Amino acid sequence: MTCQAGGQAGLPPRRASVAYVYTEARGERCVLTLPQATYWPGASSRRESTRMKRCRESSSVAGASASLIRFGSLETPVGQLFVGLTDRGVCDVTFGRALKEEYRQLLLGRSRNVWRDDAALSEVTAQLVAYFNGDRTSFSVSVDLRGVTPFTERVLRETQKIKFGCLTSYGHLAARLGKSGASRAVGGALGRNPLPILIPCHRVIAGNGEMGGFTGGLETKRALLGLEGHRLSGLSSELF
Repeated sequence: MTCQAGGQAGLPPRRASVAYVYTEARGERCVLTLPQATYWPGASSRRESTRMKRCRESSSVAGASASLIRFGSLETPVGQLFVGLTDRGVCDVTFGRALKEEYRQLLLGRSRNVWRDDAALSEVTAQLVAYFNGDRTSFSVSVDLRGVTPFTERVLRETQKIKFGCLTSYGHLAARLGKSGASRAVGGALGRNPLPILIPCHRVIAGNGEMGGFTGGLETKRALLGLEGHRLSGLSSELF
C-alpha cells in the first residue's frame, strides 16, 4: 500500500465549487461550498449489467431483504448521489440516477418498504458533503452489507481499511485476504460494491500503477483520487 503527500497527513488543495443537497420536505436546495482539487467531470452512469448483478446478488443471499429502506440524495462535483439507509446502516450509494422514482424502484428489489426521508439521511449526507468539501478523510456511519455474498463482504471489509491518501492494488488486496492470484475475483467483488466512497474501492488500482476499473466510471474514479491528492492518467481495465 502506498500513501502520498496531501492525503492522510493533510487535506487536498481547495478551490471553490458548489454542490447542493435537496430537501424534499421543504422543496429547497441548500448551497454548499466544495473544493475542486482537480477537474470534475459530469456524472458517469453505472453500467446496467453491474447494477443488475448487484440486485441479483442481493436477492440471492438469505436475509438480505431489509424491512424498511429510507433514501435521500445530494448533488456533488461527481454528479448526483442517491443513498439508501436501513435500521442497520447505509446499504447503498449510487451514481448516475437522475430520478428519485428510478432509484426507489432499484431499492424495491431489496424491500417492499422504501421511502424518501432526507432527514433520516442527514448524518451520512453531511459526512459526504464534508468529504467533498475537503473537511473529512474518513466516515463514521454504520454500513449494512447484508445484500452481498460472504466473499464480497470480506473484500469490502478489507477495503474499508484503506485510508485516505493511500492506494493499494487488486493483487495486494487479494494477498491480504489470503487469496494470492485472485486479483480478478477481488476486482469483481469491488465491482459489486454497494457503497462506493464510504467503502473506498476507488483506492484500489492496477498493479502496474494504472487506474483499473470503477463501476461509477473511470472519470469519476480519477476525480475521487484527485480529491485525495493523486494524479493517475491510465485508463487500463486490467486488474493486475
